[in-house]
Amino acid sequence: MGFFDRFKSKPAATRIKSADNVARIMVVLECDGDQVLFILLVDDGTINRLGTGAEDNREQDLYIGVSDTVAFQAVRDVCSPVIDDWIGGFGDSAAAGKPCKLLVGFQTAAGAEMLSQWEYGTKSKGPPAEVIAVVKQAVQSTEDWYAEQKTLSAGG
Repeated sequence: MGFFDRFKSKPAATRIKSADNVARIMVVLECDGDQVLFILLVDDGTINRLGTGAEDNREQDLYIGVSDTVAFQAVRDVCSPVIDDWIGGFGDSAAAGKPCKLLVGFQTAAGAEMLSQWEYGTKSKGPPAEVIAVVKQAVQSTEDWYAEQKTLSAGG
């Protein structure tokens, strides 16, 4: 059993059981007090993104736009395990390395919000695979759009 397994969130009566009703997905990652990643995906195709998620991220421009819903759908497809098992706040009291804070948030079409919050260190194990899968999918699904926005901004 991993460190965070001991702190799995308990089922809540008002929590949805899957990602089917999720209309917005947000990922925020801070490392050593600096925001290194922000992604907001909305079911209408809206994308907001800042940063790469790398510990040494230097990209601080926020790009906002609308695309197709492919990125949103790809991320929503991996959200159910987090919604079902990892809603709540979790911290590693023995965190090593630079302090990190990760927030993965969900909002339903009806406005209900669910958060999975993590505090750990760069040299610690970090959040479980289900949470990391959402972060990785959010980065991968928005990477081409993000690169295009940076190119358009540089040329404009």
